[in-house]
Amino acid sequence: MTELPRGMSRETSSRVRSWIGHWGSRLFWGIRTRSRRVWPLRLGRRVWWILRTQANRGVCSIEIANDHVGFFAQTNWCLYIFYHCERHGLIPDIRLTGKAYLDHRRGPNWLNYYFDLAYPMSPEEVTRRVRYTKRMVRFEEIGPLYWPKMTVEDGSRLLYKYLRPKPHIKKIIDEFWSTLRTDGPVVGVHFRGTDKSTEAPRVSWNHCLRVLKKYLHDHREVRAMFVASDEQAFIDFLKKSAIGISTHSRDDSYRSRDDQPVHTENVEVDGYARGEDALVNALLLSRCTTLIRTTSFLSAWASIFNPTLKIILLNKPYDKTLWYPESEILRKHDTEYLPELAPPGSSNGAKISTA
Repeated sequence: MTELPRGMSRETSSRVRSWIGHWGSRLFWGIRTRSRRVWPLRLGRRVWWILRTQANRGVCSIEIANDHVGFFAQTNWCLYIFYHCERHGLIPDIRLTGKAYLDHRRGPNWLNYYFDLAYPMSPEEVTRRVRYTKRMVRFEEIGPLYWPKMTVEDGSRLLYKYLRPKPHIKKIIDEFWSTLRTDGPVVGVHFRGTDKSTEAPRVSWNHCLRVLKKYLHDHREVRAMFVASDEQAFIDFLKKSAIGISTHSRDDSYRSRDDQPVHTENVEVDGYARGEDALVNALLLSRCTTLIRTTSFLSAWASIFNPTLKIILLNKPYDKTLWYPESEILRKHDTEYLPELAPPGSSNGAKISTA
């Protein structure tokens, strides 16, 4: 009798053999007709996930070891994994180990620095079950876990199903918000500069100011503003502008003063503080009534934290970099898209429109 892999029942083994037989037949005919040349790769990936999660007794264990993408780009990957696990009745076990946010004093998994994980069993039981962990460095390696049709509401629901900001993060948010000293609506502004021009057209500070002034003119009940940016000079510019309301910003640990991005450069700095800056700013932006912003994973995640947040978007990514959740935010009926008009005579001027 053939020996079964450890952790796999005969019933599971039978299902796997049946599944491989079915898809193997489709693979054969796909290759023969040359209509589906990607079948071997897809089949291999799917078989890997089935066998490994069965050996882990239903735990989908993944390590994301990326040093070069930002905080919310990586938590974006987590949402795809959560979606996959929910659809297939699996328990997610995610470890984020990239150097950009790592603090070895706090442990090897920086996701645990900022969030409590809501799982149906203890961390100790999850650890006992895991025999195989998939290590990912690039997004392309997510393979069959990618689910492109997720809405903003889907992402928000999955986030709060599996993750909760740590109590000390909530305390930071509540204490800062109390300094605004207002019970009325607050407008948020987020400007993403530095290296973002490689993914979306850069917006001028003056255009952002014009849109803000127009919004305040139309919403005179707004008496406070929270502004966040990776560029210190932009925050200084907005605070010096005569807008007639109190302007607040957080004293972040890291903010660019030389056009270099703070989320991936200089990995020897305090990784935890850099991650805290990103998370706290996104959560503060999510508390605003309306958010005027440029495209960015950080401020896009304000909509994941609060799907009802009103968005005024000043630019959008190029087609090749139009990723979730920005792609879904642009589809929402109440999102306003107000791009900057090109100079007179330009052939590529964009008209102000509503998405």
